[in-house]
Amino acid sequence: WWPMYEEGGPDQPRELTGKCEMELEILSKEDAEAKPAGKGQEEPNENPHLDPANRPATSFLWFTSPWKSLRYIIWNNYKWYILGGFILLLVVAMVGLFIYSAPGALSEKLIAKL
Repeated sequence: WWPMYEEGGPDQPRELTGKCEMELEILSKEDAEAKPAGKGQEEPNENPHLDPANRPATSFLWFTSPWKSLRYIIWNNYKWYILGGFILLLVVAMVGLFIYSAPGALSEKLIAKL
């Protein structure tokens, strides 16, 4: 791994911004002539051949799959807030329905007794 630094100003220190994995291959002249690299329109993944990257499931663009962004970003971070808000909304709805229907039910019971 090769460290990559951002040069600060004259009064600022260098800041590590990342690391780069690099492979160097020292060849003899005959081998270099047999395996030329970077000439014309050759396929860039030939010498050496690299396998496709194995990216995690969270590597995505949010606008191509909004449900993935909901699942990995919003749900993982705010799961308990969402569930608590949903339960609070249900409790408020139940209390509101009780307050709305209680006077009618009480008056029916009072009239039925008379």
